[in-house]
Amino acid sequence: MDDKGKPLAERILDHIPGKSRKEVLLLVFMLSGFVFLVLTLIFTYHLSAEHLQTSPLFGPLVSYHVEFMVTIAALGLAVGAGSFYLLSGLLEKKKAEARWNANLLLKFLSDDERAVVRLVLERKGTVYQSEISALDGMGKVQAHRIVERLRQRGVITVRRIGKINLVQMPAELMDGLVMEPAGKN
Repeated sequence: MDDKGKPLAERILDHIPGKSRKEVLLLVFMLSGFVFLVLTLIFTYHLSAEHLQTSPLFGPLVSYHVEFMVTIAALGLAVGAGSFYLLSGLLEKKKAEARWNANLLLKFLSDDERAVVRLVLERKGTVYQSEISALDGMGKVQAHRIVERLRQRGVITVRRIGKINLVQMPAELMDGLVMEPAGKN
C-alpha cells in the first residue's frame, strides 16, 4: 500500500524512530486527557450555572467546581511542562543526528574540499567562487573542479550571477556542520 492510502497518523509515525514513538504517543495521550478534562470542566460549569439536575457521577465536580478549576489549571501547567520536555528531547535527538550525519560527510571529503567547506562555513553559507580560488595553493581551474564535485554531491549549490558563481550551502547542512580549526584535520 502506498503512503496516500495510509491514515495521517500512520504516515507521521513512519517517520519517527521506534523509541521516540513511545514519547510521541505519551504526548498525545497527555494532551488528549487534558482536553477531555477541560471539556468536562466546561460541561460541569454549564451544569452548575444552569442549576440543572446532575447525576451522582458529576455531583462532586459541580459541588467543588472552583477546586476542580484550580486542579485543571495545575494539571495544564504539568501537561505543558511534560510536553515541552518530551518535544525538546525529540528535537535534541534530531539535531544530534543531523550533526553526526553532516560531520560524517566531512570525513569523505579531500583536504581541498574540506578547505572550501570551511570557507563557506566561515562566510555564513555564501561565498564567491573567486574567493575559493584565492585560497592558498588553489587556482581557478582547481577551484572550479572542487566546486563542481561538491555541487554534484549536494554539499553546495552554485548560482550563476552574470559571469560570477555564487557558492551556497543548504541551511540544513549548515546547521549540522561543526568544523574543527584548520590545523586539526
